[in-house]
Amino acid sequence: MDSNSEYHLLNIEDETGKRTIPLDAATYSVGRDASNAIVIQGHGVSRQHALLLRLPSPSGYRYRIVDGNADGKRSANGILVNGKRVQSHNLNPGDEISFGGHVKAHYTTVSMAEAEFTKYLNSINYHSIKAVPLTTTATIVDEEQEHEGVEETNFNAVPPPMVEKTVRFTPSPPPQSPLLWIVVIAVTVALVLGIGVAVWQQQPPPEQAPPTQPKS
Repeated sequence: MDSNSEYHLLNIEDETGKRTIPLDAATYSVGRDASNAIVIQGHGVSRQHALLLRLPSPSGYRYRIVDGNADGKRSANGILVNGKRVQSHNLNPGDEISFGGHVKAHYTTVSMAEAEFTKYLNSINYHSIKAVPLTTTATIVDEEQEHEGVEETNFNAVPPPMVEKTVRFTPSPPPQSPLLWIVVIAVTVALVLGIGVAVWQQQPPPEQAPPTQPKS
């Protein structure tokens, strides 16, 4: 029979609903930006709102919550633990955490065997996440800016097949020299003059009136 182990859970309630997150990594970043390990949505929540740090304890480990990000920049609206504003706090089972006054989370621990804990997770709305180490570089943006969605890129996606296209080139007519137009105009004028002269020469001479005889 498996021995019982202590497991740490964070029960979150925000604008997206309720969910339970099992905690076991050394560091978690919390905030509304999609780059955080734990993303929470709600009015008053900062992009990088808080950090969860794992600390050793006589019974195993506990978590400490710290207001702000890894660079030491605090959140705009702070955090409350059991209704009291704190900058950092060593969490105890049953503590209620408020992010910005609207998003709430409850920290708790359970002691179960591994198989029992797996069944327990399957029976609740839990989310498996990955921790974000403190060495991760995050882009800090002023809190007054509106939240911008982050589009996830699927690097494993298969690119669409290449379609071969036949491009037909239509040769453009060669440029016409101005000298050619001058020659054409000169030839046309010469033809018109020649035709006019020929027509004029073919006309019959005017008839001469018979001489009038003097009267006797």
